[in-house]
Amino acid sequence: MDYRHAHLLKGLIEEYIATGRPVGSERLLDVLDVSVSSATIRSMLRLLEDEGYILQPHTSAGRIPSDTGYRYYIDQLSFKEPSEKRVRALTDTYKEYQEEYARPARAAAKMLAEMAHTMAVGGWMHDKDIQGAGMSQVFDDDENQAQEAAREISLLFDNIERYAHEFADTASRAVTVYIGSENPIFETEHTSIIVKTMRLPTGEAALLLLAGPKRMPYKRNVALLNALSSIIEQI
Repeated sequence: MDYRHAHLLKGLIEEYIATGRPVGSERLLDVLDVSVSSATIRSMLRLLEDEGYILQPHTSAGRIPSDTGYRYYIDQLSFKEPSEKRVRALTDTYKEYQEEYARPARAAAKMLAEMAHTMAVGGWMHDKDIQGAGMSQVFDDDENQAQEAAREISLLFDNIERYAHEFADTASRAVTVYIGSENPIFETEHTSIIVKTMRLPTGEAALLLLAGPKRMPYKRNVALLNALSSIIEQI
């Protein structure tokens, strides 16, 4: 994909993530601040649609990302290491959650759920301590796609111990993002799952997981998992 189309796709996806509304050519002109005509934008959108990166849910509507579009977007993102200031702040926050919740897995799940506003899992595999939190936040969003995702996430929540172990066995040490049907563990269409496995100072395996609608802030959520896992691995 050339730079212009990649730039357009990135802008469309980030606008859709921010608003939840299909994105039209006029809106993209405002968002991207590019010196091309609306007709050029429409032509580029048609090409992206023909190649499967975006969809038009209704004839008169704007476009939304497809799973292929989300995958391209995530693969092109660069995830920087969190700043020392950010890590210090998150360390203090995690310690507060540890004081409130006796088990580290519970503290991690609650902290992630409240900071990411989605369902989260903390799993300390050796201890067989798998904790989930945040289902109420998933159901708070009344958007149709979010409600479909919530039903899929409920299946994860109901089978949390088995699925957590399977994700831990499947994911690499780097953060892994599964979009919709990419989920290797159980069938999903409307949900994205972000998984980070860890090695604790004791040598034991642990897992952090976020699950939410595909329209989630991937860059922020991946950064959050990376930062928290680095904190846990050193405590």
